[in-house]
Amino acid sequence: MALKSFVEVHPDSHFPIQNLPYGVFKPEPDSEPRPGVAIGDYVLDLSVIASAGLFDGPYLRNSDCFTQPNLNKFSGLGRPAWKEARTTLQKLLSATEPILRDNESLREKALVPMVSSANSFKSAKPLAYHGRASSVVISGTDIIRPRGQAHPAPNSQPYFGPSRKLDFELEMAFIVGPGNEFGKPVDVNEAADHIFGLVLMNDWSARDIQAWEYVPLGPFLGKSFGTTISPWIVTLDALEPFAFDAQKQDPPPLPYIAEKESKNYDISLEVSIVPAGKEDGSIVAKSNLKHIYWTITQQLAHHTSNGCNLRPGDLLGTGTISGPVPESFGSLLELSWNGQQPLSLGGTTRTFLEDGDEVILSGCCKGDGYSVGFGKCSGKILPSPKEKMKSSYRPRFFSSTATTVVYSFHNDHSAPDPDPKITEIPISSATDEQSIPITVAAAHPQPRELSAAVRIQSAYRSHVVRVLVGKISAVNSEANYWQRIIQRQETVDAVRASERERVKINEALMGLLFRLDSVPGLDPNVRELRRHVSRKIVGLQEILDAVSDSRAEHWDGYLRDWDDIIEGFERDVCIEKGGGTEMERFCAEHLGFQCLQRFLRDQ
Repeated sequence: MALKSFVEVHPDSHFPIQNLPYGVFKPEPDSEPRPGVAIGDYVLDLSVIASAGLFDGPYLRNSDCFTQPNLNKFSGLGRPAWKEARTTLQKLLSATEPILRDNESLREKALVPMVSSANSFKSAKPLAYHGRASSVVISGTDIIRPRGQAHPAPNSQPYFGPSRKLDFELEMAFIVGPGNEFGKPVDVNEAADHIFGLVLMNDWSARDIQAWEYVPLGPFLGKSFGTTISPWIVTLDALEPFAFDAQKQDPPPLPYIAEKESKNYDISLEVSIVPAGKEDGSIVAKSNLKHIYWTITQQLAHHTSNGCNLRPGDLLGTGTISGPVPESFGSLLELSWNGQQPLSLGGTTRTFLEDGDEVILSGCCKGDGYSVGFGKCSGKILPSPKEKMKSSYRPRFFSSTATTVVYSFHNDHSAPDPDPKITEIPISSATDEQSIPITVAAAHPQPRELSAAVRIQSAYRSHVVRVLVGKISAVNSEANYWQRIIQRQETVDAVRASERERVKINEALMGLLFRLDSVPGLDPNVRELRRHVSRKIVGLQEILDAVSDSRAEHWDGYLRDWDDIIEGFERDVCIEKGGGTEMERFCAEHLGFQCLQRFLRDQ
């Protein structure tokens, strides 16, 4: 017989007695925060239960963990204490147990209606995966559109202002229970004992800011402005009925994260967007935690593998949870193909988030007659505050073309000189094979000021070109890696056997193209290098499609091997290009493959 509570719980509720997720709440605005568990539309005040002496097991009998203003002390006690608390609470809340059910005075103090506007809910104080906790906020907190540096398009100067590509990221996160000592990694097979539970997480991202700063800083201001989490921590014990063997990892992971039993969880996830000015939202993505490649236990073990110490209450994100099909992609960057394909939202469209839009994440597991869920994780976008104009007397740069910079001293409210004097300077290109002419216009061409402008712009231009070439080189290295992967016979077999394998590799190649697309072509050498690498990636995609399409083809009664696939593909290209030298050059330079000399000789 299924466990049932005396507290009335709607069948669609995320919080039946089988769940009992933890959070921190205030019964009244001026109350002290305290731990509680969700049951239906109520919160069970654990400080009241503890004061009544109802936690009488060996781990919790003399503990003050439930009179703390957060869950860190309780989560740090470890799995034996968590199991003891869960057993006690399920017994107290069950329909057959009279202790709480029949004690009206205790019941009224312990069960606080969740719908009360006076209630304030929080999770344990978390530390985000990139080391800042100050902007990790609870569901329902508004998100102000961030400002930062970005580079909107090729042949344009960077600017500082509100993000134009604000995005969500569908993630989950896990809360650390007992930590580890500094310098002592957690064994991957013991990592589950260090995970208190899971929450939903929206790792908001400013894609334009992120793309500009990624090299050399990595995710920084494009990420740190806000991360939203759901208020209820669902324990691994509550999720255990929905656990299953994780997918086989190929190639096998290194021994330090190779698990004896690799486990994942079947948690359905959904993202809705309520457009500004609308009441109803539209579902834009449906995914599942089972799509993550690395398990949460592997992630925790890897995080500590260098000796990094974790503490109770720390929070680690899973990364974006995207499935194998477009409707399961976990961000607008993927769903809209970086803004190229707008999404329809009930009469309006979106490529990225606009001011007033609300994003709602939800997730739950379906049991036999009940659901174990996380509630919702929501946030609304507010406009970036307008910057006040300040009058100042300082040097400024004005860009009118890709290679022209006006240098002048003037007040912010005055205009650049309409008839500046012009001088042209050369600077070294990325390859040092030729110089790049730069035109500098000086509104007030004093020799000393002009010299400073020339030196500053020359240094800046050289730095930009080096950075852009570095970005393209990094993409090229990854393209070479995927070329080697695609050439393996085991990859061919996997792609033939599973559409999911083809989609996974194609998504990786699309990601490389997106990264190339974000590299502005400020210099002819940069543009040519970017074009060369782009053609190589497109060629890999075509070869991948050729391999996939060959699943239904036979060669003397058998599926063709890799060499036959390449030979057939190059034959098609040869015919298209007219054969001979042109085909050989095309394959070698643009597809990244040397042509089969054997095939050429046979013609």
